Amino acid sequence: MILAAGASRRMGQPKASLPFRGATFLSTVVRAAREAGLDPIVVVLGADGDKILLKHELDGCLVAWNPDTEAGPIASIQAGISKLNHLVEAVLIWHVDRPHVRPTTVALLVDAFRASGCAIVIPSCAGRRGHPVVFARPVFEELLAVPPGQGARVVVRKDPARVRVVPTDDPAVLEDVNLPEEYRRLLEKE
Repeated sequence: MILAAGASRRMGQPKASLPFRGATFLSTVVRAAREAGLDPIVVVLGADGDKILLKHELDGCLVAWNPDTEAGPIASIQAGISKLNHLVEAVLIWHVDRPHVRPTTVALLVDAFRASGCAIVIPSCAGRRGHPVVFARPVFEELLAVPPGQGARVVVRKDPARVRVVPTDDPAVLEDVNLPEEYRRLLEKE
């Protein structure tokens, strides 16, 4: 599930459409998700969704709409789960502002989910937890019940025994790109 419904106020333009690696943030994440073997892929859009759809080929992707982008990412997660609920055993939630997460990191998370049977799988780098995160079907109802303004952390913190933290050397799991200067730094690294 690719979350691309945010208003991108701090960036000043939809982050999903920012140029990156010869494509856009959204196209890069979709391509990486496909490379990791994730299927189906749902893209959650919000207020700028029509503009984003005009600039992107989302063939083979499902599109969900977040009607309440002011409620934060949890509303996008809920919209995406509502679209996918009966189609998948788990969902990897990937924010569009992390297009530089390595496909190998995503594969590592998926493999850890399959091997561990844990309900929640989270990457870490340098001892800090990051994104994307895998949530198994048994916690979907909990995610759907999180009130607006709160986040998925409520579900993660509810029972630490069902969480698997997977160490990685991929710093991108910690680096979201919300500000123009963060975007410039990201492009300078490429």
